[in-house]
Amino acid sequence: MNLVDKLTALSLTHKQLTVDELSEVAKTIHKICMGTRHPLFVLHTCNRVEVYLYDAPADFVEFVKSGYAPYANRVVEYRGLDAARHLFRVAAGLESMLVGETDVLGQVEEAFDRQVKAGYTRGLLKTIVERAIRVGKRVRTETAISRGPRGLGSLAIIYVKRRFPLEESDVCVIGAGSVGRGIVKELRDAGARRVVVVNRSVDKAADLGVEVWPLTTENVGRCLRCCDVVFTAVSVFEPVVTAVPQDARVKLIVDLGMPRNVAPGLPVEVVTIENLRGLAEEFNKSRMEAVRAAEKIVEKETGMLEVYLRRRWAEELLAPLLELWIDVAKEEGRRAGGGLAEVAALSTAKRTLLPLVNYIKELAARSPEDAYRLVALLGGVYKGNYLNVDS
Repeated sequence: MNLVDKLTALSLTHKQLTVDELSEVAKTIHKICMGTRHPLFVLHTCNRVEVYLYDAPADFVEFVKSGYAPYANRVVEYRGLDAARHLFRVAAGLESMLVGETDVLGQVEEAFDRQVKAGYTRGLLKTIVERAIRVGKRVRTETAISRGPRGLGSLAIIYVKRRFPLEESDVCVIGAGSVGRGIVKELRDAGARRVVVVNRSVDKAADLGVEVWPLTTENVGRCLRCCDVVFTAVSVFEPVVTAVPQDARVKLIVDLGMPRNVAPGLPVEVVTIENLRGLAEEFNKSRMEAVRAAEKIVEKETGMLEVYLRRRWAEELLAPLLELWIDVAKEEGRRAGGGLAEVAALSTAKRTLLPLVNYIKELAARSPEDAYRLVALLGGVYKGNYLNVDS
């Protein structure tokens, strides 16, 4: 039994589609995935729209794939270790337009936190995404892959600096997620004369050390009137910049949203990710040695994933039995007078069970079938036959 074999990834990225096409797909994918009963992880950034599924039946995989229409025939499907390797490479920045960018790791973490809380990313899929985040952090700590521009926001600032003197410019950043926060910090470091942030939650952007306005239609218009350059990096499905006031001062809007944050056809120059490809290629050439080091980390972690999954699977298998043993210890402690007696009973149970738990986890790493039989035998001691040994 190989647990990693149950993983499937469906991917469309900047390598197959334009930003506008990816934006179109992202809306449909979210609609069909959110609310499903199957474990999944949806990752959509300016570079990709991907769905990771665990132990999903074939008809559900095809259903999700249909959500990529009209580009379903371009979807790249990964299975098992290849799917895990791809997710690890994404978190490491190896699949980004700017190799080694840090924004994608923050986006993976944000999506993970939201979807765990919502109950979509759970069980062994949760473990896989956790490992991917760990890989992303290892790569950036142990290699020089992120030296220089750290993301598309960095590239966008370089692009703008070649057009306008930042020290003489007022700049607005709409959105204070991982991308927006990075842009604000780099704008301040670059000496921008004034930086304003417009965000849904003022409190969440209060630590940035700049003016923060709530995200409203009125404040978006105000931003366009009083700033020379506007960056947008908001995770929404409809544009936040839908019109430009007649008395607008803005000379350039940099749209880093996905889906797009700026409505088409506005009477102002709009820079998108497509405009940054040339810059990205310039810096990618200087990172090839770091890429090779990062790929070694990814391969090592991919090779270890099955063992991690088996250990985690053993923990889940043991959970009901451990809960039963702890309840028995609590009951005995209460019968002995409660208080310190209950604490002592719990402590004794946990210290006694820990070596057994660790043994079963290591057994699962070698042979899940043997671990299953052992847990079944242990459970069978109690009424209700926790597990059927012959199943």
